[in-house]
Amino acid sequence: MRPVLLAGSSHPALARNVAAALQLPLGRCGLERFPDGELDVQLEENVRGAEVFILQALNAPVGEHLLELALMSDACQRLGARSVTAVIPYLGYARHDRRVSGVEPLGARVVAELIAAGRVDRVICLDLHSRAVEGCFPRPVEHADALPLLIAHLRSTLTLPAVVVSPDLGAVKRAEAFAQPLGLPVAVVHKQRISGSEVKAMGVVGDVKGRHVIVVDDMIATGGTLAAAVKTVIEHGALSPVTVVASHGLFVGPAQERLSVLPLSRVVVTDSVPFVGTARFPLEVIGAAPALADVIRRLVAPPNAA
Repeated sequence: MRPVLLAGSSHPALARNVAAALQLPLGRCGLERFPDGELDVQLEENVRGAEVFILQALNAPVGEHLLELALMSDACQRLGARSVTAVIPYLGYARHDRRVSGVEPLGARVVAELIAAGRVDRVICLDLHSRAVEGCFPRPVEHADALPLLIAHLRSTLTLPAVVVSPDLGAVKRAEAFAQPLGLPVAVVHKQRISGSEVKAMGVVGDVKGRHVIVVDDMIATGGTLAAAVKTVIEHGALSPVTVVASHGLFVGPAQERLSVLPLSRVVVTDSVPFVGTARFPLEVIGAAPALADVIRRLVAPPNAA
């Protein structure tokens, strides 16, 4: 029996693109609300004996999208699905992978256990904030990699001399993985986080003077880290404007205002979460469907497939 792909309400457009990449019809599932606000999930697809994949990004409101995923998974299990895999282009709370002050919860672990409790057998995630998050899951995790898509998008328009910049120490490995196929050096901005949305840059390690800069990170949320990095590399002699690349473009809070006043040539992100509204900065969105479809294709391939 061929696999079944279902779409949650968080990102139906991406689900349609993944279905097209897999040459599958998108499974039928009705999602409505009762008058009291509770979700009404009506599975209209025959999933008995099938490998089911539910695409649901866990962006805001994370709790609502997480509950919807659990209800859809439970419905599939009760209707006889062979297995249920959650395809999560963006995992909310992934940045809460460690306790800093000792008085906060381990958010990534809580979300991972809630996903498993929702009767999900396996999880596919696109570019997790940290590979350490995988350890929070009691279920197997498959990784979809958006970096090859981002690299291919920029390769043909790369202007030399250039340098790839990590906006903080946490993104160094990602910056190195981005720079290596392009044959570019890497520089690192040292930052100090003042609050959830405020960041202070302390300096740059590496040579950015007279070079075109590509700032690479896993996500853009409020834009605080990005703004600090761009201002710092310009102060250290980098050429303006600057290119920014990230897997996930959340653009929450003051992000639009911050990015609109920065010297940016373009901001390139995937469509792991839907962009709502009109960008006030040069935004380029590339499809994440090929990366997600590749992982699904590997999981459903026969054991003796080449």
